[in-house]
Amino acid sequence: MKSKPLLIALTLFAATACSGEPPPAPATVTVTPPSSVPTPPAGPDAKTVAWLDGVCGAVYGYMKAHDEYSRKQRSGTEVTRGALKEELGVRAGFAGKAVDDLTALAPSPIPGGDAVKKSLVDQYTAARDAAAAGKQRLEKSGNEAAMDAAIEAMAATQKPVTDTPDLLPAFKIETPDLMAAAAAAKKCVPA
Repeated sequence: MKSKPLLIALTLFAATACSGEPPPAPATVTVTPPSSVPTPPAGPDAKTVAWLDGVCGAVYGYMKAHDEYSRKQRSGTEVTRGALKEELGVRAGFAGKAVDDLTALAPSPIPGGDAVKKSLVDQYTAARDAAAAGKQRLEKSGNEAAMDAAIEAMAATQKPVTDTPDLLPAFKIETPDLMAAAAAAKKCVPA
């Protein structure tokens, strides 16, 4: 009866194996994303970049036009009433374009930007008005006083070139957002 003890052992083994507690169910892990996922920066603010480009384009555009026109003028030529009238008209046009470009800009998205813009508008308006007045005076009279006034008006058209500050520091660009906008404003790099 050897097989009887073996059968009993197998039955006990099977009963013990089947009567044990079932193995625990695998743990369920639920991963939920955080409620506030940080979004990557979208880049510089397009309105700020456009505004800076507008200001810089007007100012540096005036300087470039003024410089190119001055280079085309022959040195050592006699200053005549006609030549001075023409030159004052051209320079009044350059300054007038700068004023128009600046005044067409929307309000500044940069704190204090409107004050800087107003100062620039005032400066270019003064140059435009001085050049136009000098030209008009020459048209009315060719006397020496009119010539002197026209030469003074020419000096007034130089003032925006010599007195314009470096624009970006004038705007006090101190935050990372404004720095990114200034870096993206391609017209703010003087040629």
